[in-house]
Amino acid sequence: MLLRHRVLQTIVVAAAAVISMCAGVARAAPPSNDELLSRVDAIAAEYLQKPGAVGLSIGVARKGQVIVAKAYGLADVELDVPANKDTMFRIGSVTKQYTAAAIMRFVEQGKISLDDDISKYFPDFPLSGGQGNTVTIRHLLNHTSGIPSYTDLGEEWHKLIPQELTHDEMLALVKGKPFDFKPGEKHKYNNTGYYMLGMIIEKISGKTYAEHMEAEFFKPLSLERTCYGFNTPIIKNRAKGYGATDGKLENAPHLGMSQPFAAGSLLSTGEDLVKWSMALASGKVVKPESYALMTTPCILPDGENSHYGFGLEIGEFEGHRSIHHGGGIHGFNSMLVYLPDDDVHMAVICNSMAGSGRIINDIAQEVLGIEKVVAKDVPITSEVMKRIVGKYKLNEMDVKIWEQDSKAMLQATDQPAFALQWQGADVNGGNEFRASFDTEVKMIFADDGRSFTLFQGGGQVTVKRIVE
Repeated sequence: MLLRHRVLQTIVVAAAAVISMCAGVARAAPPSNDELLSRVDAIAAEYLQKPGAVGLSIGVARKGQVIVAKAYGLADVELDVPANKDTMFRIGSVTKQYTAAAIMRFVEQGKISLDDDISKYFPDFPLSGGQGNTVTIRHLLNHTSGIPSYTDLGEEWHKLIPQELTHDEMLALVKGKPFDFKPGEKHKYNNTGYYMLGMIIEKISGKTYAEHMEAEFFKPLSLERTCYGFNTPIIKNRAKGYGATDGKLENAPHLGMSQPFAAGSLLSTGEDLVKWSMALASGKVVKPESYALMTTPCILPDGENSHYGFGLEIGEFEGHRSIHHGGGIHGFNSMLVYLPDDDVHMAVICNSMAGSGRIINDIAQEVLGIEKVVAKDVPITSEVMKRIVGKYKLNEMDVKIWEQDSKAMLQATDQPAFALQWQGADVNGGNEFRASFDTEVKMIFADDGRSFTLFQGGGQVTVKRIVE
């Protein structure tokens, strides 16, 4: 699925970083740099034995030092070309933090305001005043604009995926369509918003998005293996992307690379990603106050935490703050994670459609000296069962929980049902469950029974009960 950085195997949400929280985890001393490199090698080797695995680019930095900058597996399956540390992979929606940083630099320079109405930059496009809505730059950055995302248009967009489209043709896909919600009212992951931010960057800079990012970030920061992923130019040592149908590996379908644009167009390596992450967090990209805005989650009018700032998601890993973003684009998926409490930056890019999230999770556990928790399957009490059974809403999806053979079963719209494994009460008085299909997927049900929080892929989202 193009550019949706948070895609769950069984429940689909708009979420991101593959790190879930577990209670009662044993800890050991963090490994030395040599030990960590050896363990990352082992994690990569294990992944490459799995069906559909092709190649990996991994970067890990700790305390300002890049410890791991390696690639594994193949860059090209048909030609049997090995990947190396300079092999460039598509990073998908990890691109968004670069776009957000470019906008924040303009804010710092007084060239733009976060509260600018976008009609200032799109006077002929009826996204704001034409429908009685006011959309600001801030709304685009934190996915609260309500503008329809072109990647959610189904066949209307899918039939155009292979084509190189102009800005006018891309915006025509959403022109005149009803808003998903009133601007600022809700949070919904939105590629159109970041596409428009790229257009604003071009309007202000007088350069193409690719030219501006090269001049402003890639060259000054010596990110020599990061660039726009155009299809036509010859880009040396570029990996090919792969998917699978019925377990059989195949070439990823063609994607017109004008379409992801500022929402997901960049190529990079694991090493360059962690170098970027270190520069961004240290004030070399934007000022500390700008980075603080980028990493402050938007709180919605109803008090719900979106866990999303500007191009970055904010969560936790074993009680450690996590700043992260993932990406999924035809034939590739990626994850970039920063653990500020430990000064650790980690990046994984795969040239297949799955794997980066789990690998990041495994690497994080090694870096922090955390042992994996073995999930329990405790018999559910009748009181807890009554509290969680019911209907819930997750974005456009309905979620149903019911009792079957003394087990709690969960099913979302058009998804297979699965059992919930009760872990007992959590430290805040709620109840923790794990998904039977993947015990790293966690759900914490509020003690008032009105909602549960889903943790998967490092992201978290609140799922609210439907009151009938």
